[in-house]
Amino acid sequence: MRDFWENIKARLQKLGEEEIKIFGRGIKRSYLLLAAVLIVAIAILAPIVVSLSNREVSLELERTDIEPGRTYRVNDGIVFYETPNHYVSIDPNNSTHVEQIELYVDADGYDMSSSVRLLYLGSSAQIWGQDAFVMGGGETILSGRAGRRYAALLYRNQYGDSRILLVDALARPTTQVIATIPIAGGEVTAFGFLEADDTELLWVSTVDVNQFSEESLVRVYNCDREGALIFYSASFYNQTIEDVMMTRSCLYLIGTQDLVRYDRTEDGFSSERARVSIYGSRIVACKESEDRSSAYFITLPETDAGEQTHLFRLLTVSQSDEAWATVLQQFMPSPIVSAFLQNNRVCIVTEDAYEEYTYAGKSQLTLELDVKPTSVIPAESSFLLFTDTAVYRATVS
Repeated sequence: MRDFWENIKARLQKLGEEEIKIFGRGIKRSYLLLAAVLIVAIAILAPIVVSLSNREVSLELERTDIEPGRTYRVNDGIVFYETPNHYVSIDPNNSTHVEQIELYVDADGYDMSSSVRLLYLGSSAQIWGQDAFVMGGGETILSGRAGRRYAALLYRNQYGDSRILLVDALARPTTQVIATIPIAGGEVTAFGFLEADDTELLWVSTVDVNQFSEESLVRVYNCDREGALIFYSASFYNQTIEDVMMTRSCLYLIGTQDLVRYDRTEDGFSSERARVSIYGSRIVACKESEDRSSAYFITLPETDAGEQTHLFRLLTVSQSDEAWATVLQQFMPSPIVSAFLQNNRVCIVTEDAYEEYTYAGKSQLTLELDVKPTSVIPAESSFLLFTDTAVYRATVS
């Protein structure tokens, strides 16, 4: 190393003493001095850059106390499941934070969010931590959903008429019913909550089957305005709307055949702006680009129970005035267990590896797995990896 620096010093001294002719033209020694300094900087930094590029990346698996082999559900970033004696909820970002609710009776159903725990039995429901019950007047609760502040209960009477009871689950001193939403013209096929900035919305999908066709539509209600109706979609024929997703810019209705985009407005949502066919596939992840110009969706082929798939597609949908969409598809050598979007990457877990791709479809990382996953639940910067015998918190480091 000492000889290296002596050599550099000698060259600098020589450059300071004379002007060198290159291709018959004079180059001032100040420029040559600058070039020499750059050479020295490269010589020093090159080993560091090489060291960083060769840094080992691994997938760390931390075993958790989550019981394997249960039926897991996810809502509002919370994972929850049922045991013979408890309802259990877990924060996937902190798998050591486990909350258990002891069962005194067998409830007909339950749902959980980050702040609301909903249990229902027969015609009554209770928000965990509240003393009062929500009574349905003898009507049976078919299903319930928990939001961040509100809960929704779907009732049906003896005549087949349905209604949704919208409840302020965090009201004090006791739970308050803030709206009764009648369901006319069809059966409720799905409903749930959305977050629009600081406002919580309730969406309801219905289907009406007549002798000619199947007609579906979606309604959206503003919970903070006592369940005011703010959106009523046009009818969809011969397809069912199964889910609703929302970005900071748009509302997306996910049907059995199409993905339909609506723009967010001050009063609610626009008319239909774009439609993309997703027939034969299901959307498993959605994320908006940082500049809000587009939204990314991962789709997997629809498969029968027990059937495996090796193919995933990345669908990019424009959120600008000009409607367009692109599709990238990738075939994986091993069966796909899960696909999700995290840290501006497309993350794929197969039966024997964890892989990352850019939104342009370029492979970025491949790590072999020491365990055989059966399912995956993503978190903010990690994911829960389930096997037949254990549940791990997986982190790329």
